[in-house]
Amino acid sequence: MSRDVEEYKSFVDALVGIKSAAAAQWVTGKGFPDVPGNEHINQFLASLTPQQKEILASMIQGAKESGIHDTLAYLNEQMVFGHIEITQNGVKLPVEPFDTELHFDWVARSEGDEWPE
Repeated sequence: MSRDVEEYKSFVDALVGIKSAAAAQWVTGKGFPDVPGNEHINQFLASLTPQQKEILASMIQGAKESGIHDTLAYLNEQMVFGHIEITQNGVKLPVEPFDTELHFDWVARSEGDEWPE
């Protein structure tokens, strides 16, 4: 496979690697970091049931994933129209090398799909 496609795959996979929202983990874990600005958040979290915390964490995680998805959709559109280029490690990333959009590839990889041949 060509280097530009390998860099594209690396770019998408790196974004999959950062999709987990720390704030969602804090909600279901020990709370937000213990600093003065977070006191009110941790007091609120302490008032929630475990089920409510799971719902809130799911909402936070969904918001982060939606943000990544929408950003990739925008970047893909800009790439298709030739308004921007994305370069990684000195290599220009190809536009839709698998005939699918950047955000589609991110979703597929997020769900554990293999890269096409």
